[in-house]
Amino acid sequence: MEGKRLLIMSEILLFVVFATVLFFVSAFFEPLTPLKFLIKKIFPFLGIATFFLFLCFKLIEYYHSQILKQKQTMEKMNAHLYKLSSDLKIEKLLHNCLEILIEFYKGDIGILLILDDKLKKYISTDIVTINLQNFPKEKNIKENYTYIVFSPNKISANEKEKVKSLIYEYGLEKCKGIITLPIFDEKKTKAIGIIGLYKKSKKEIMSEFKRTKEIMEIFLSHLNLEIENSILHEELNIASITDPLTELYNRRYFNIRLKEEFLKAKREGYPFAIMISDLDNFKKYVDKFGHPLGDIILKELANVVKLSLRATDIICRFGGDEFSYILPFSTSQDAKVVAERVKKNVQNFEFLKGNVDEKVHLTLSIGIASFPEHGTSEIEILSKADNALFMAKSMGKNGIVIYEEKGG
Repeated sequence: MEGKRLLIMSEILLFVVFATVLFFVSAFFEPLTPLKFLIKKIFPFLGIATFFLFLCFKLIEYYHSQILKQKQTMEKMNAHLYKLSSDLKIEKLLHNCLEILIEFYKGDIGILLILDDKLKKYISTDIVTINLQNFPKEKNIKENYTYIVFSPNKISANEKEKVKSLIYEYGLEKCKGIITLPIFDEKKTKAIGIIGLYKKSKKEIMSEFKRTKEIMEIFLSHLNLEIENSILHEELNIASITDPLTELYNRRYFNIRLKEEFLKAKREGYPFAIMISDLDNFKKYVDKFGHPLGDIILKELANVVKLSLRATDIICRFGGDEFSYILPFSTSQDAKVVAERVKKNVQNFEFLKGNVDEKVHLTLSIGIASFPEHGTSEIEILSKADNALFMAKSMGKNGIVIYEEKGG
């Protein structure tokens, strides 16, 4: 507003200066000419000057308004990028990204189709949507929407079919315009944003798209970097809580989850159990077959045990061949049922099949303790589960002991 006022003031000032200069120049060369005739003589020049001044200032005003719009758009984009970088959780990042694209084009509905397998590992769904529930229900008789694709060469024929399918599945053909925006790097397209514009005219949609094309290109490039950063953040986070050999959770994660589960169980009044298992005579097999095959045994053991547990159970590699388990909503007897299944499946599994000539069968010893049955703190329960494991080993191995059973 200040800029426009300044332009008008400048236009008036220039007109006054030009008229004054023209008047004095005319008066200088024709000093005897009456004022009335002098004004009449310079009037056509003033008219032409006024026209050109008006034209020049209108052009200046137009480009000033365009520059101002671009500045505002860039400032908005910077704010959006700051928002994106403030949260590295991938699900939140993708949702924020879709919100920004909708806001940028003043759209009414948004869909984000996730294509990258790395991204899919960290999200609960392949499709993120916004404003579906608020979208008008009436159906257009004719499909008459403007369809714009940003960087069409970055969307494969198969991906185009997926986008088209989503447009009809979610009713976007009711929109007056649809803008499709791929998020990509040099190698592949990671996701595709689909923005539906219900209220804007086709002319407005095309004009806005053309005006902001370069800015959107910069934004999509930054967005790709934010996604890469988020994936790296998630990978580092997982690496910090995962045992690299067995791909089970590590002891650090076990300690974190144990505190969380204990506090939750204490607050909500439900039981939970801890199991600790240890391979019987594992050192003998390592000495016999060597450490590389010993590592294979641990990997195979991890897979067998994981398949023996329930979806809510948590298994971690505590160290060496010792695994620890957190079983929410479980008493010691519930845990014993799980332990029996784990022990049986391990005992029946043939280890190192294809790696050695002989058949290798191993057994497990398992100790169990539970809250509130065996203690009032997570440290106490863990210690008693460890004592129960020691008892199981000392009683001949390949056994399951609940703390305090048989003098535990």
